[in-house]
Amino acid sequence: MTPDRTALACGKLFGGVRGELDRGGRMLRWIEAGDGVPAVVFEAGAASPVVGFAACLKALAPDHRVIAYDRAGYGVSDPVPLGLDQQVGDLVAVLEAVGSSILVGHSWGGLLAELAAWERPELIAGLVLVDPSHESIHSLYAKVAPPQVVAEMRRHPSRSTPAREDSRSADLLESARQRAAQVARSVGGDHQEQLVEAYLSYLETDEQLFTQLDEVPMAVDHTDDIAVRRARSVWPQVPVVVLTATKGKPAPVLEPMMAVQDALVAAANGRHVVVPDAGHDLHVERPGLVIQAVRDVAAGVG
Repeated sequence: MTPDRTALACGKLFGGVRGELDRGGRMLRWIEAGDGVPAVVFEAGAASPVVGFAACLKALAPDHRVIAYDRAGYGVSDPVPLGLDQQVGDLVAVLEAVGSSILVGHSWGGLLAELAAWERPELIAGLVLVDPSHESIHSLYAKVAPPQVVAEMRRHPSRSTPAREDSRSADLLESARQRAAQVARSVGGDHQEQLVEAYLSYLETDEQLFTQLDEVPMAVDHTDDIAVRRARSVWPQVPVVVLTATKGKPAPVLEPMMAVQDALVAAANGRHVVVPDAGHDLHVERPGLVIQAVRDVAAGVG
């Protein structure tokens, strides 16, 4: 197990402590704090440690029980071969352990949140979807991205060589260093260095790196499956807020992307907040919007 720098940093920031759940001999672990109702469960995006929500966790912990869990292979959660049913099943298991919760998901985590809500609506008290991914987005980007970039999105890492020898690893590590600094700045105050160390600890081992390299190709593999699940979905009758960032998105993609987000909001009977002055990681750039969305949803629960 890697040194638990996340627990150390979050413990100092907002009193976060470790919780865990046995999933048939492998452990899922999370940081939690607070005891308010409803609980708030955070689900991070692909190749994105949940510690990225640090500013939101710190702000919400005084009023809610907040749970930020590491997906299998992330942080100090045990690894497992990735799959859609496995990831949705793990999220549902966390919700079963915690009880009916407001679920906050960013990007791929937002899509996982939707899938969990369709599968087990009784476990969902509300949803905050932070620039959520959509099964059609890969095909949208495929129309404007160079073919080699699209091919790399679909390529699973080889287990025959160390993960750090994969050509994508250097970019992943550099991106992590930049995001770690942004996350630390989003929280401010003391312990910024510890937050950076916590964020980077998610890429210390070869297995962690394999997990992050494999997650996007796994998601792309299940595009058709997710589309079928969406067509059959029934949304829970709970408060829903969708935050959509538009900064930096290619013009040919933006209009159809907004259309799918609008359709999502309509299907969920939710509220759509478009954020033109933030990029995809708006929970880092504009954490106050996510915090307010959670509070708005909590106010409408029950």
